Amino acid sequence: MYDTQFAEVYDRVYCTLYDYAAHARLIADLAREHAPEAATLLDVGCGTGEHLRHLRGEFAVTGLDLSEPMLARAREKLPADVPLHQADMRKFDLGRSYDVICSMYSAVGYLGGVPDLRDAVATMARHLTPAGVLIVEPWILRERWRGGQLAHASVERDGVTISRMGQWRTEGDRSAVDMHYLVSEPGGEGVRHFVDREDLALFSGDAYEEAFTAAGLTPRLLPVGRGDRGVYVATRTAGTA
Repeated sequence: MYDTQFAEVYDRVYCTLYDYAAHARLIADLAREHAPEAATLLDVGCGTGEHLRHLRGEFAVTGLDLSEPMLARAREKLPADVPLHQADMRKFDLGRSYDVICSMYSAVGYLGGVPDLRDAVATMARHLTPAGVLIVEPWILRERWRGGQLAHASVERDGVTISRMGQWRTEGDRSAVDMHYLVSEPGGEGVRHFVDREDLALFSGDAYEEAFTAAGLTPRLLPVGRGDRGVYVATRTAGTA
C-alpha cells in the first residue's frame, strides 16, 4: 500500500479529482470554531503533504505518515522547516502536543481493526493540548456501506495521462478494491499498468464513538466533507486531562 509506484502518480490523480484547498479550509474553519487560539497542527496520515501545503500559512504544521515514499513527495513540496515523521499512527510519540490534530481522507480506515482504532485515537489524544481539537475523517461507516461500487476516473496532468478503475467489494468486516492503473507518460514506451490494493476497515459509528470516549474525548460527527462520510470533531471531555 502506497509504495513508490503509487506515490509517483498519487498527486496527479488526487490533486485533479479533489479540491485540497477547500478541504484544508474546512479543517481550518473547524479548528478555529473549536480551538480559536490554535497555533500548531499535526496531520496524521499526511501523505504527500498537500493539506499541509495549504495549512502552513495559518498554523505551524507537522506531518506524520507510515509511507516513506509518500513522505518523500511531501519533502519535495514543503519547506525544510516543516517537520515530517515516518511513524505508525497507533503508537507514535513526538514528545510534544498540538492544538489541532487532523487525520483526513479516511486514513484511519487502513487500520487493522477496532483495537487499532482505539490505539490510534488514544495516541492522537495524548498529543492534544488541553484545549485542542481532534478532527478525523472516517471511512464509510459499516451501517452506510453498500459494496459493489465501481470507481473509475481518467485524468491528465503535467502531460501524463492516468486512468484507474476498480470495483469495491466486501470482505468480512472490511472493504477492498484492486484498483487498476494505466499510465502513459510523454516519451514513454507504451502504457504502464499496475494494481494498487485498497483495504479499509468498516468500523461502525459506535466503534468510533467508543474509541473517542475511551480516549477522554467527546466527539460529534458533522455532515461535512466528502460524500456521506462526515467528519468527527472531538474535544476533551469535561473533567479529563
